[in-house]
Amino acid sequence: MKLSSFYNNLGIDAFAISAVLEKAEFLTFPRLMLILPIVAHRDMVRQLANARFQVVSFEQYFIEKTQYFYNFAERYQACLAPTVNALQLLNEIGSVELHADGAAIAAPMPITAATGNRVDRINRASSNIATLIAGSADVFYLNARIEL
Repeated sequence: MKLSSFYNNLGIDAFAISAVLEKAEFLTFPRLMLILPIVAHRDMVRQLANARFQVVSFEQYFIEKTQYFYNFAERYQACLAPTVNALQLLNEIGSVELHADGAAIAAPMPITAATGNRVDRINRASSNIATLIAGSADVFYLNARIEL
């Protein structure tokens, strides 16, 4: 197996969802499913983690960074099972509360130096990710060409 196949794992996925939920407090399932495809794009996370960068809206970001979305539908499909697994783990450890229409943060996962640079970068990007997915999920899915 290539080393790059270990880039995302259940722990990183759970930290990413927890960090974004901590900023958003509650997300519907369609919005929750967008977190990991964003986190899977290294350049997108790097930009979103920059302290001097702030997302205004999905539409504005999509227009400026269309190249980040060219394979978003494939990333979305690849991240469906990991998202469900991470949500199940977070629910089991009491970090999120699952509701009929989404999930709410119950107790955020602690992020320390021991969790690593990647988790720290994702944590710094979490408020921008929360803003990016806060708009209409229908508009995001349509523009990212996600077929359900």
